[in-house]
Amino acid sequence: MRKPVFLLALLGSIALLAPAARAADEVSIGMVRLPTAIFIGIDQGFFAAEGLNITPQYSQNGAEIVPELATGKIDVALASPGASLFNALAIGVDAKIVADPWVGPRTAGTNDYAFIDVRKDLAADGTFKPRDAKGLTFAITAHGQMTELFAAAYLQSGGLTLADVHVVELPFPAMEAAMQNHAIDLASAIEPYPTLGVRSGASVKAAGIAALMPGYVQAVLMYGPRLTKSRRDIGIRFMRAYERANAFLLRNLATRAGRAELARIYQKYIPLDDPSVYLETGLPAGPADLSVDIDGPFALRWQMQQYVAQGLVKTSPDLKSAVDNSFVRAAK
Repeated sequence: MRKPVFLLALLGSIALLAPAARAADEVSIGMVRLPTAIFIGIDQGFFAAEGLNITPQYSQNGAEIVPELATGKIDVALASPGASLFNALAIGVDAKIVADPWVGPRTAGTNDYAFIDVRKDLAADGTFKPRDAKGLTFAITAHGQMTELFAAAYLQSGGLTLADVHVVELPFPAMEAAMQNHAIDLASAIEPYPTLGVRSGASVKAAGIAALMPGYVQAVLMYGPRLTKSRRDIGIRFMRAYERANAFLLRNLATRAGRAELARIYQKYIPLDDPSVYLETGLPAGPADLSVDIDGPFALRWQMQQYVAQGLVKTSPDLKSAVDNSFVRAAK
């Protein structure tokens, strides 16, 4: 039986009026390629559930990420609060710190993610002490970054300063080979590189970050002007998804089965020759509420003051105006 003409016309009109499926909003994020909850949010569909399509843009270090954020080349930055960040804030970069996605553990031996490594032949008997580093070669990634502050804290615990060692700059992947070749004696490194060094026999872990700088604010999440101004709704949705990813991470860190699931996710996005390394290493995580810590021990102000003392930051920025916790609150 043929449908009446008027019914066909009505159905056609309804089809024209029905909204098309909404396309996902594109969000680009600048980051160093390390295990973070960003990959969990992508893998578990938390960002997709908020109508967001996330595109990571990888960088070798955090120094170049913030300028790209301020100029609109990226929307979100996962960056270390090093000297370059504080200098950018001091000149009024158009970006806001909106969350703490990576904070060091407050209890030694609990999910430590950074270690001072010592060449194994120097520490074979397990008696190497910070004071023994005097005159040796100590590798950091760069001046004005966390690895330098960590190295300084380790030396200070033995009554030494950076002036008592020969400091060299190396990227993390090069540190293990330099240990094996005896080109360096100590290194300030982030996982998985310390564990890889132990496995290869190149180095041993001499001290974890929780023992020297508990609660250290390792990284900050920043929004550029698009998310803080014209598309604030995207900023709130991104934060809501990121909170779910961070909660997933914290929950799964507590069990062996959970860590196996985290290992599966990270191996998918940052493949290692042996994915079981992810079961052994500390994994970056933020506090449960993700709120930005300015004045706590080893938080943003403390870090800034270290760089001011070194002369790497000439003008101290107003940290309270640089931080915007409203996205975390709105995402609840």
